[in-house]
Amino acid sequence: MAKRPGGVMVQGTEATRSQLIPVITKWNELGKTAQLGPVLFCIVVFFGMATFGSTTTIVYGIVAADGKHYIDPRYWIYTSNFLIMLAVFLTMVSMWFIYRMIGKDKSWYVLLGAAGFSAYYLWLMQVDHDFLWMYEFFHLHLAGGEPDASAPFIQLFIQHFLGTGFFEEIVKALPIFALVAAARYMTPEVRAKIGVEEPLDGILIGAASGGGFAIMETLIQYTPRDLVNTWTTTVLQFRGVPSQNIDATLNNMNGDQLRYLINQGSDLLNTAPGIKWLIIRSIDLSFGHMAYAGYFGYFIGLSVIKPEQRWKILLIGLASASLPHALWDTVASMDTVPLQAAIALLSYAVLAAAVLKAREISPNRNLLQPSVIFGASRTVPAYAAPVPSAPPVAYAAPEVSALPVVRPGLAGDATPAPLISPSVGPAGRIANRLRVGTKFLVIVPGLRLLEHQVPGLLAQSPGGPVAEVTRNPSDPSVLGLTNLSSSAWEAVSNGSRRQIAPGQTIKLAPGAKIDFGSTDGEVG
Repeated sequence: MAKRPGGVMVQGTEATRSQLIPVITKWNELGKTAQLGPVLFCIVVFFGMATFGSTTTIVYGIVAADGKHYIDPRYWIYTSNFLIMLAVFLTMVSMWFIYRMIGKDKSWYVLLGAAGFSAYYLWLMQVDHDFLWMYEFFHLHLAGGEPDASAPFIQLFIQHFLGTGFFEEIVKALPIFALVAAARYMTPEVRAKIGVEEPLDGILIGAASGGGFAIMETLIQYTPRDLVNTWTTTVLQFRGVPSQNIDATLNNMNGDQLRYLINQGSDLLNTAPGIKWLIIRSIDLSFGHMAYAGYFGYFIGLSVIKPEQRWKILLIGLASASLPHALWDTVASMDTVPLQAAIALLSYAVLAAAVLKAREISPNRNLLQPSVIFGASRTVPAYAAPVPSAPPVAYAAPEVSALPVVRPGLAGDATPAPLISPSVGPAGRIANRLRVGTKFLVIVPGLRLLEHQVPGLLAQSPGGPVAEVTRNPSDPSVLGLTNLSSSAWEAVSNGSRRQIAPGQTIKLAPGAKIDFGSTDGEVG
């Protein structure tokens, strides 16, 4: 019998039935694979495109803001089932890429909800003219008017920065702000699934919101313009109109003539010419809007864990996200491809930088999955380097109030934990130290942690400790860490989280993980 990595192979014997037909023993585990969801989504989309993906034109006439007449038919919405499915598919692929890059488990219901909110908001503003006042405030009042492509670079950039950048980034951030406001009404379990607790949450929900915004902007603005341009140009060229006279010919037509011309082009070509431009614009707008919104989401999440600097962080975040957005819009009007490529790389770079920093400072980084882009999580291993045992220390046993000892992951359980020596862990491993962030402390009774040692925690009294190593009154050999701060912690065990309220104690058992809020700890 030869033993190999991963299992045992028996040589000289016949293959078993499960080896010959491996699927018969693994169906119960199939639903647990991370790849199942994306594969099923792709299959559904592909069959949907083949069955219902008609390129026949769907027309949505847009009424003017006064509600009395239709606007120029060239600015109506023209799409098809195939274009809608393709745009959603490409954006979801982009979203999955960012989701795997971040590596944190977050409910897809809240991500899809954020995307749907932004898409519907843009639809209401474009079609029904609801919330148009917000657009007018940023573009007409704050930025001083609509951007003019012929204006000097600096003027055009400022208009895009204050108008387009500020307006669109605030709209895409609305779902994040809503979840931040609702967090106080959530249980810790619900907040971990759908709430905003840290920058990684802000990036994920912001990117999803940006994806929904990109889908709608592509389908109701850019692709219809490309289609109308192709249809009208093709029909007029068939009629013998020279290319240089096409714009003048279109401008001299009334609404009925334009509508008839567009119908001719639509009947002749359907929406097939829009597929090329939709692919290009979907990928471009998805990663553009997702990058800007995700970057602002980082700052919103940062303001959650640093509430004392909330407004400063949010203002810096809004300006930082609007900067590459304004650069992209300004350069796009100049039609310089190399410069556009440079700005696109800058947009992706700022998102990647935000993800790297968010993973580094994440209070949950011990639970993060390896990033598909950046490799394994930057978790500081609890046993990275051997630490010599502390020499015997002579000290008087501190007075310890009869506080309950809480098992890791079972905060609030007043039943004393099983009498297990805290100094010995699995396989004889010595657990004599506590990691807080990237620093290690030797565990001794009476050890006190101050505010500067656990950033983000505030002591209940000025200058006092935020935590203290105490003895279990029922068994002095069992040590615990008592919460002396003004906020609750969370014990992390097997992916579940339990709250450690001020005054409660968590047992310092080997492997116990503690989420202090802005940083984390682990007993080693």
